[in-house]
Amino acid sequence: MRKRSADSQKVFTRIWIGVIISTVATLLVAATILYVNYNRIALRQVYRTDMNSLTQTSREVSKMTETAKSLSYQIYQDYTISSLLLYSKPSIYEVTSAMRQLDNYRMSLPFIESIYVYNSKSNDFFISSNEVRNGQQSITEIDDQGITSILERFHEYKPFVPIPRTYQVGSTEATEVSSYTYLCYDTINDNAKLNYAVIVNIKDDWLSPNMNSVDQPGNAFIINEKGQLLSEFNHRSLMKDLSNETFIQPILQNTGQSAYFTATVDGEKSLITYTSPDNLGWRYVRITPYDLITADIRNMRTHTVLFCLGLLIAGLLLSYLVSRKLYHPIDKVIVRMRVMEAERRGSLHLLRQDFLRGALQGRETVTGRMLEERMKFYGSSIDVHRLSRLVLLRIDHFADFSETYRDETQLVKYAMMNICMETADLYYHTEAVDMGGDLITLIFNDKIHEDGTHKHESIEDLLRMMQTAVMTHLKCSISFTIGPAEESLENSIAAYTRSAEASLHRLFMGPGCLIYTSDIMAYQTKEYAFPVGKERQLIDCLMTGKTAEAKQVYADIVGETAKYPFTVFQLALSHLTMTLNHVRNTLKKNNQLTIDSSSDSSMLPIHDAEDLSEVHAHFYRMFDELGSKVEEKRTLKHEELIRKINCIIERDYADTNLCLTSIADELVMSPIYVSRLYKQLTLKGLTDVINETRIAKAQHLLMETDKSVANIAEQTGFTNSSYFYRMFKKFNGVTPNDYRRKELHSEL
Repeated sequence: MRKRSADSQKVFTRIWIGVIISTVATLLVAATILYVNYNRIALRQVYRTDMNSLTQTSREVSKMTETAKSLSYQIYQDYTISSLLLYSKPSIYEVTSAMRQLDNYRMSLPFIESIYVYNSKSNDFFISSNEVRNGQQSITEIDDQGITSILERFHEYKPFVPIPRTYQVGSTEATEVSSYTYLCYDTINDNAKLNYAVIVNIKDDWLSPNMNSVDQPGNAFIINEKGQLLSEFNHRSLMKDLSNETFIQPILQNTGQSAYFTATVDGEKSLITYTSPDNLGWRYVRITPYDLITADIRNMRTHTVLFCLGLLIAGLLLSYLVSRKLYHPIDKVIVRMRVMEAERRGSLHLLRQDFLRGALQGRETVTGRMLEERMKFYGSSIDVHRLSRLVLLRIDHFADFSETYRDETQLVKYAMMNICMETADLYYHTEAVDMGGDLITLIFNDKIHEDGTHKHESIEDLLRMMQTAVMTHLKCSISFTIGPAEESLENSIAAYTRSAEASLHRLFMGPGCLIYTSDIMAYQTKEYAFPVGKERQLIDCLMTGKTAEAKQVYADIVGETAKYPFTVFQLALSHLTMTLNHVRNTLKKNNQLTIDSSSDSSMLPIHDAEDLSEVHAHFYRMFDELGSKVEEKRTLKHEELIRKINCIIERDYADTNLCLTSIADELVMSPIYVSRLYKQLTLKGLTDVINETRIAKAQHLLMETDKSVANIAEQTGFTNSSYFYRMFKKFNGVTPNDYRRKELHSEL
């Protein structure tokens, strides 16, 4: 090693001493600040953690309430279950079908303990539960006697406000159950009397994993504005009045804010964190033993001190080693920096893409200043403070597109992005961001030319030019969703979610469409009500095999959702899928149809469909299958009916009372229906067939016996000889006597 010069030695010594002093001073100041403020910081950290946990629990309660409300409304409007609500004595078939539907609702949400349907006309409860208590119970025999007192005082309870309670269930071995009960009821006579009700009981332990998870110290519980306990807390029972407890009183006195304080709870000093009242008036409280918090503080303080000492020793050693190397030629460092700068410039495009993608998807929080700094750093020509617009490009028929290009899909998408950017370059500064799948986001930023002017082009004309260019060069169709023009890039990025939702309406408008986000967002203000009447009509058509009419009704229901948010379309399609499953199950049971289980209807993945015709084809295929099965069953029934009618005619042709009415009475059917159906299937009138049979029998008797024409007419069911003569001549062209002579002569 070369011997250092005196100047190098001085520089080395000064740098080393400076690094040592800076390191020691920094560590001492940091350690002092940490030591002084650690306790307060730790308490705040525990408070924030507890508050986040309690806030999450509050959201879970709100979600639980919304779920119970939505489920109650769905049960209330369910056509199958309405028989339990409206009829005083529903049939066993209606009860069985309704209970099966009620079980489906309960099993769709695992946290539901039970569902009651109460009918005041019969004073009966219809219960769906995980336990063996499923079925029908009268109001006097129901094991859950607590619900009867609630219904007697239903005016005291608001609909869809959870009622915490503990009750006994089971007739032989009583089991104690704690749950949150939600009421949905209807009244008559100006709310004087309860008409019927839907009660949803949600398990109280559904909130326990969130409130008292193993990784969260302490105990959490819920109280109302009166200080009554609404969840489990140590040895205290549900609905216990805690308002007299010392640690509860400050919470009740502070009616409007979330806060924390320390107090003694059950003889132990604790940190108490509580939230402000939610929309139910509930407050969420967590009790954390103070010893747990201080133990963590002591451990962390000790670790910090040891870490600082270790860092100081390592810093001294490292500063010595670094200082020794400072005399080396710095041109090597400069060369390395130039290489790194070149590599950074080569990756700017990828970095810019990743940053913009994260900003649009919400993975990165961006501000105007950050956007400006990042876009300059990445070498983008976009001015974040100018008028900007987002345009979402979707590749039509993406499955075929991916199959066509396979491994070159990303390369073709890159080419598509370049085509769009070059087409818009005359009018806008443009960035194209690959969002994955079939989606590309185009950012249009106003462009000021050297002469200080703007060149404008209709956005629709510009996008049509892009569609033409992409079709010409890449042979594929694209659709656009046009976002509103915003004052800055930051505002445009904030509007991305709305444009992404609007782009889903390509399903209704078809490939190659132009969608304006503002038009679709206007649908948000419209309220949608599912057409229950059309749903019943659809069910009737499917049950009777009227496939064409069923398709039309279905198309009307789906078509109406085009002018509403896309979630309405998804919910309507889910509802129709449940309806179709119900029809299939009903046909299997009542008509004994054989339907392959592998073809059972299932929910079409909406995001895989690019055109409404694909959704229609999915449902039409199932409609056709049901129609063919119903028609096949109906044909067999009709053939059996014709056979029975012919047997009756063959058996009773000699009975003068044999007629359409007598046949219909024997079959217990309408004469008009029997006549029309027989004529439709055999192309012959039923009266004509009776007369044909009688004439045929008369011909046989004329040839085989010597009986008189009058006797033969009587034996074959004709009321008088003249009518027999007229009918015989009508069918054979000759009178009975001439027919006998002619046939006997031909035999000779």
